[in-house]
Amino acid sequence: MWLIFIVLVFVFTIGLTVGGLLVAPREPVKPLHLILFSIFFLFLCYLGMIAGMFISGWIAIRIIEIGLCILALLFIVACFSRFHPTLGFFHPEDRVVLSVLASLFFLMGLEWGVLDFRTFFTIGAGLLFTVALTIGIFIQMQIRQALWRYSYAAFAPLVWLLFVTVLKLL
Repeated sequence: MWLIFIVLVFVFTIGLTVGGLLVAPREPVKPLHLILFSIFFLFLCYLGMIAGMFISGWIAIRIIEIGLCILALLFIVACFSRFHPTLGFFHPEDRVVLSVLASLFFLMGLEWGVLDFRTFFTIGAGLLFTVALTIGIFIQMQIRQALWRYSYAAFAPLVWLLFVTVLKLL
């Protein structure tokens, strides 16, 4: 039960973080962004879950969790280094942030496959991710309105991810 709670909190935090990072560019967030990121998450996690079903006896769950934490920290570093003040975190010329995020989603699905969580869990996690994406956009818009003078307010969602990543390592 505790493991399911930790996995779902990590999914929720990733959703909050990605939703918050979508608010960073000067252009407003479009509903298409929500749909694309939700499909991106669900597809890659499902592929990872299928791959995890086949390697369940070969790899320890703790190694996958450490890999997830390393990828989450790499995602934070990539976001800090690739941020563009006008285009935000996910701009067309930059493939690094999306590649690390895709690897993170795949590894999350791999963890679920090794833990024997199947299709319904993945779909439920996809819905939780979509809800968290929407909540992250709303929270980051409130932060952006309150701290409109400070440029570092765009990095607030990364603090949430850093906190939960450190907790996942424990």
